[in-house]
Amino acid sequence: MAITTQSLKRIIDDHLFTNAFQPIYYLPGQSIVGYESLLRCPFVKSPDLLFHDAHENGYLYELDMASITNSIKCFAAYIKAANTHDLFLSLNVYPSTVAAPMFLETLEQLVQAASLAHQQIILEINESERIQNLDEMLQNVYLLKKKGFVVALDDLGKGEYSLQALIEIEPQVIKLDRYFAKDLAKSHKKQRAILSTMQFFNEGTKMILEGIETKEDMQCAQSLGIYFGQGYYLAKPQEL
Repeated sequence: MAITTQSLKRIIDDHLFTNAFQPIYYLPGQSIVGYESLLRCPFVKSPDLLFHDAHENGYLYELDMASITNSIKCFAAYIKAANTHDLFLSLNVYPSTVAAPMFLETLEQLVQAASLAHQQIILEINESERIQNLDEMLQNVYLLKKKGFVVALDDLGKGEYSLQALIEIEPQVIKLDRYFAKDLAKSHKKQRAILSTMQFFNEGTKMILEGIETKEDMQCAQSLGIYFGQGYYLAKPQEL
């Protein structure tokens, strides 16, 4: 059942959600290099449903920014307590949010207030929303990169990205959808698809494989040249 506009406003305004953080690993050393933040809300079965209803009711930007704001605050508190500054934070963000006129300025203010470096923030452009205003988004993507933020494409191989968007965005990080991780060690087709994807992008583009659930699939990913991954085999999302 769709959530009402009034309930959406309450979730956003009263902060009726949390963020879980899934570690991202450097596979050869089995070391944590960063965390992906994932919104969790007790009033909906799936975060995707919540974001879908927010989109339908015109509150996608507000929900997106509320999640981003909380993620940055939680992450900043964690690395301060842990006395480490070598980790990055990966944030899911919708194309329409990236294209919004105030997004860059607001993000900069949040990061500055949290005493984080721009280079510590990876922005995973969400694949589930069709890009309606590519030119506006590309302008902000250019400015974000210029400021030192890292731009990634999320769930590659699953969603709405056009070939034009893939070429024009020039992502610094590619996150391969969990589809490719499942039984990767047994699937030569998936292995070839990953190798083709790596050839499409330049050598400086980092690849992160999502959804790794077995040691064999992790080792296969490494053999293909993918050195970063996340998934239940490595660690589940958790509070920091």
